[in-house]
Amino acid sequence: MWNKLPRWIRDTLSVVGAMSVLLIAYELFMTQKPNWPLVPLQIILALLAVGAWSYFSYRSQEKRKIADQKKAEKAARRKREREERQAAGAKQAAITRERNVSRNQQHQQRRHDED
Repeated sequence: MWNKLPRWIRDTLSVVGAMSVLLIAYELFMTQKPNWPLVPLQIILALLAVGAWSYFSYRSQEKRKIADQKKAEKAARRKREREERQAAGAKQAAITRERNVSRNQQHQQRRHDED
């Protein structure tokens, strides 16, 4: 059951659990007259505060991960498109070069035949 909970809830419960143990130990050993009705209220407030912080922190991390993935996908797509354009340009250059060589050979042949 513990592993089925979202990570931010597990982290919240772990942190607040440790804080609660410390709070109870403090109330037992350090105060002259502990105010026991206040302890559950403090634990509930800690759950709310740490839970909210944890939830928004994990949500922010997820958004950042998604943005980084999209950025990486765009970079990969741009690289692939650039490589395709370079390949098409090289192919076109080879065709043009072949055409020019052929034209030059024909022109030289005609000049040689005229001589």
